[in-house]
Amino acid sequence: METGGATYLEPERHTAFDASHPVVPAAYLAGALLLTMFGLEPILVATSLVGALSLSLLARGVRATRRTLAWLVPMVLLITLINPLFSSSGATLLVRVGRVKVYGESLAFGACMGGLFCATVLWCESAVRVLTHDRLLALAGGATPVVALMVSMTSRLVPQILGRYREVADARSAATVAAPSGALGGLRARVSDVARTSGVLLAWSLSDSLDTADSMRVRGWASTPHRTSYRPFRLTRTDVLALVGVLALLALAAWCAWTVAVPFHFYPHLSAPAAAWRYLPCAAYVALPSALHAREALSWRG
Repeated sequence: METGGATYLEPERHTAFDASHPVVPAAYLAGALLLTMFGLEPILVATSLVGALSLSLLARGVRATRRTLAWLVPMVLLITLINPLFSSSGATLLVRVGRVKVYGESLAFGACMGGLFCATVLWCESAVRVLTHDRLLALAGGATPVVALMVSMTSRLVPQILGRYREVADARSAATVAAPSGALGGLRARVSDVARTSGVLLAWSLSDSLDTADSMRVRGWASTPHRTSYRPFRLTRTDVLALVGVLALLALAAWCAWTVAVPFHFYPHLSAPAAAWRYLPCAAYVALPSALHAREALSWRG
């Protein structure tokens, strides 16, 4: 992470997937995202949100999770409150202001969509931290090394470019002496400032791309038909058993989520929740990293 021209490295955090082959966390996180995005049901969304939040706290830490929630919580509230304005339907009328009617079912649907959005973002944030660049290269580097390199470099460059944009924008915003006055001048100044900031950022990125290309060429990128790895990952018997267990639990959780989400409806009345046992596989799946981490911590203490 870059701040003010200096680079600060966030401490590495241990997760239950650190000792496993990258295919295991990749399969788990892909399954968690699929369960979240296609399980539009209040209890399923709440379960996925709790699991995503716990994994984010383990993989990213309290400070990074708090920074993400600082903009996610207002976004969830905004989605919840805006939905009744576009979907004025339901059976439970709560508030009526002129022609605008706010129904409880519309608020429930908006809250569910906001929670789904929040859970999806948290799962993706945790995936970026768990699936590091070397793990992404190990997943597809042998078959498609160029695509794997592009994905790993993009996951690193996007937050880097955003940090540099804020750095350049802060430096330019400090030079307020020559800023024109007036509404028109202020608008022209803002447009010019954005254009110049983007130009500086583009030149900075192009310069870095040349340095990166020279560095890759010096290190022998694509000089041999077969790519070598600095950190080789070997698929062991334990990894195969873990992958089979994750896929089996995912299949069971997906079937239960399907039987819960398909018959559920928000309008005109909220459906009654399904039997409690149908939610247990989904809860077990999303809580798997936290449970494994807690078990490992207890074994180290013991």
